[in-house]
Amino acid sequence: MRILITGLVAFVIWCFISSWLYNDKLLPVLKKPDTVVTTPDKQTMMADSLAKLRESMPKTLMIHFEFNDSRFKPDPQTDNSILPFKSWLEKYPGSRLSVTGHTDIVGTPEFNNELGLKRAQVVTEYLVNKGIPANRIVTESFGETRPVASFITSEGRAKNRRTEISIIM
Repeated sequence: MRILITGLVAFVIWCFISSWLYNDKLLPVLKKPDTVVTTPDKQTMMADSLAKLRESMPKTLMIHFEFNDSRFKPDPQTDNSILPFKSWLEKYPGSRLSVTGHTDIVGTPEFNNELGLKRAQVVTEYLVNKGIPANRIVTESFGETRPVASFITSEGRAKNRRTEISIIM
């Protein structure tokens, strides 16, 4: 009987000590938040700096045209809108301007592509006259292939008769 009582007392003491160790010593260490120090890798830093650069880039400028017309009438607002592009090109010599001409869906695809190119060339001449070097401008036409609005309504077709000026990195 003494052996049983001694064993029971030893078991109870062992239970108290082990629960005290677990609850007061081990659990607080396990619940403590781990501090993980991460160092940004080179790719992440480059992606962040590229995203900041893209945010500071001038937004795409759209110049709209009349139906079946490639004449461009500059105004003071257009002149002011060109200034950020000019300063961007001066600040970043590796970048270029993209001037793309677009049309509505009226007419054959060949005619619309040619009309889009004429519109882009007229805007390119205007940019060159404003002091932007011609070798920093890429001029192209997408004709009717990249609409920004529906071709169904006359307002939508008018929005698609445009030339876009944007930065190429």
